[in-house]
Amino acid sequence: MEMVAGEWWESGSWWQFAITITAGLAVGALAAWATMRSNNPKRKINWWVQSNTPLMSEQFAGGNLTVNFLGIPVASPRIVEIVIANTGRRDITAGMFHNGEAMKFDFEADVCTILDLTTSPGGSVLPSTNTGAWSVVGNQTSGESWLEIEPSLLRRGQSVTVTVLVDGDEKPVRCAGFPLVDVEQVSVPPGVRSRALTEALTELVISAAPIRR
Repeated sequence: MEMVAGEWWESGSWWQFAITITAGLAVGALAAWATMRSNNPKRKINWWVQSNTPLMSEQFAGGNLTVNFLGIPVASPRIVEIVIANTGRRDITAGMFHNGEAMKFDFEADVCTILDLTTSPGGSVLPSTNTGAWSVVGNQTSGESWLEIEPSLLRRGQSVTVTVLVDGDEKPVRCAGFPLVDVEQVSVPPGVRSRALTEALTELVISAAPIRR
């Protein structure tokens, strides 16, 4: 009986099972901790592009239907919606913008003008905004295309949606300036990064614990 117990204790299958269980518990605890930290930082800004679509389909572009900006035709008009949300546990104040600098988003297009600016929940203060300098040369507009969110109060749970008109092909929007002190920046909607991390850790546990037949 003692020999059988010794063989069971010393067998490779038992140790593999023990290691797998230990690794699974460790990875599960790490996933829970990482998810909690990701979802509950003290201060965090999530920003993401909600839509980036052409104003006209290709069949109408270049035809009789045109879009003008200040009387100048816009060759490839696009409507871009960008959302900036305070998803942390605390308010973000105007004083947390270092040296009074603004958040800056670059659209890599020729023209940028704000069409709409909204915020939620109701009663929240709309931040001041600014757009890239543009100029009119002959019958064309040119210049940088960026959006600035000026230093302002962003309350916990507040989101700001900015709708802009740009001229150009679809390109990724990038955050060209993030001067906030002690504020985490995340360029995806809330929850996306946490789900990706949890899925990756789950796959790791599955690969570490193959089904034995």
